[in-house]
Amino acid sequence: MALSMKDEATSWLEQASPETLSKQPIKASKNPPKEKISEKDWSVLRGHLESNLAMLRTWRDSWWIQNYSDLARYILPRRSIWLTQSAGGIPSPNTMTRGLEINNNILDPTATFAARVCAGGIVSGLCSPSRPWFKLVPAMKETQLDDEARQWLDTTEELVYRVLARSNWYSAITQEIEDLVVYGTSVNIIYEDAKDLIRCYTPCVGEYYLSSGSTMRVDGLYRIFVMTVLQMVDMFGLDNCSPDVQKLWGEKGGALTTERLVAHSVEPNYPVGDQGNGVGRIKGDFVFRETYWMYGAGTKYPLAMRGYMEAPFTATRWSTQSNDAYGRSPGMDILPDVIQLQVMTERKAEGVEKGLRPPLIANAELKNHPQSQLPGMVTYLNEVSAGKGMRSIYEQQFELNYITQDIAAIQQRIKVGLFNDLFMLIISGEPMTEKTATEITAKVSEKIAIIGPVIDNLLGGLQQKLQRVFAILQRKKMIAPKPKSLQGDPLDVSFISALAIAQKAANLTGAESLVKMAGGLAQLGKPEALDPLDVDFILRDYQSMLGVKEQYLHGPEFVAHVREQRAAQQQQQQKLAAMNSIADTASKGASAASDLSDVDIGSGQNAVQAMLGTQAGPGQRL
Repeated sequence: MALSMKDEATSWLEQASPETLSKQPIKASKNPPKEKISEKDWSVLRGHLESNLAMLRTWRDSWWIQNYSDLARYILPRRSIWLTQSAGGIPSPNTMTRGLEINNNILDPTATFAARVCAGGIVSGLCSPSRPWFKLVPAMKETQLDDEARQWLDTTEELVYRVLARSNWYSAITQEIEDLVVYGTSVNIIYEDAKDLIRCYTPCVGEYYLSSGSTMRVDGLYRIFVMTVLQMVDMFGLDNCSPDVQKLWGEKGGALTTERLVAHSVEPNYPVGDQGNGVGRIKGDFVFRETYWMYGAGTKYPLAMRGYMEAPFTATRWSTQSNDAYGRSPGMDILPDVIQLQVMTERKAEGVEKGLRPPLIANAELKNHPQSQLPGMVTYLNEVSAGKGMRSIYEQQFELNYITQDIAAIQQRIKVGLFNDLFMLIISGEPMTEKTATEITAKVSEKIAIIGPVIDNLLGGLQQKLQRVFAILQRKKMIAPKPKSLQGDPLDVSFISALAIAQKAANLTGAESLVKMAGGLAQLGKPEALDPLDVDFILRDYQSMLGVKEQYLHGPEFVAHVREQRAAQQQQQQKLAAMNSIADTASKGASAASDLSDVDIGSGQNAVQAMLGTQAGPGQRL
């Protein structure tokens, strides 16, 4: 049975706000909400969803039991430890202990700080909110852009930038990148929002479960998380909530903060069940189906159902293997060093303590006499001699230099493993006077080559996010129709951030070297070396790689007009030069003839007469 998405209940996901909450009734309506799906069909669909969720949780357990728990325990305890330590990997509602101290395992926070530097460097290098980092361009490079197309692209870009800035997009992606660095996988959900146009959500690790399709792309997202009664009424509407939640809403007061488990799924929009045409498929051309329901409550209807033309979420992975839905991370690579660092830090502290306050041995006669280890205090003995009194049980001092050096080496390995040497290259300990721009560029290029595949993955995720935002703005009719020159040509995204340009540095260097070589050959007397160069293409390709605005280069019509004028001017100048040359030649010829007639070569002849074979008569001059 296909489902129509014309019901108004789906709008609650977009309208959630204090204003919407203030309009909720005191009690739920006596009439049941407009059916998104029949009770019978929902029973079938819910069985599929919860069975699939249970299996995905089983697949994820190998990641959760040790990897995620250890990473959270030793690097990011405040991000997810309350989830990864819960029973069965399912969050526990109404737990009042989340604010307790949870980082007792961290004695040296080097890894936590290094992860912060890595995440901040990636965000700043890929999508900094303080400078442009992407451009909209035609997917077909041969497309000739006129002024109208250039204006439309720039206007649309500015709109997308404003939407991202006014929403929580940048804060969400910062948290997403931090999760990615440590756990290797991060999820970002982008919803339409009535107030900010878009709203982003970054689930905690341990809260979600992923599945991948035949192309190894993540195409399924399941979650189990907690929501308060107030949050559920705000997000789904009172009439769509379960009777239990409706009752708590009616009680108000502290009942509004009571938590319940909510399940969430986004998966391809295929039918389930073995009867007829199956159930659960959203009617229309929707590619994905989203469902919210009360987990384990056995309610008659879901909280919400809706369809999507594009996936409303992205799942970014640092690196992947085979068909795993979860990624590997540099946090996993450095985890042995992080654990070793905590052990060695504890041992060093123990050594310092034993050196400053060592365990003591004393004469038996002091057992029942007053004694003190405080500065300025006196302990009395009947006889003071060697070996009597109190002294350290150890006969030699602890050498801490070796363990201090080992700790420093481990700290450095952790920082290198999290690419701190790349992101802090310019502000490293080396004197700036010893660094030239060429040296810095060369060093950055070397580091980028190592992290290059990861940057490609991140750019792919950013492109998917921008496509989602662009589609939302199109559905809201906030983007003007394409000009004629762009119609029928799909749009693409060109990234112009620092890391993206660094990825293109090899192509930029190659183009520069080619042009320099051709120019050098031309200066050496080989002008034909410039003939193969397509200057227009080189400049526009270079402009595209650098991310310079389209307006910096004139359009083809203007360029053609300028070249026609230049050619006409050159032709006119050539004609004028030719006429001047002819006139000059004629003038010089007349002057030369006059000069030759004055040259007497003897026998009564001048030079002109000799050349012509004639002789002037009396009173004549040739």
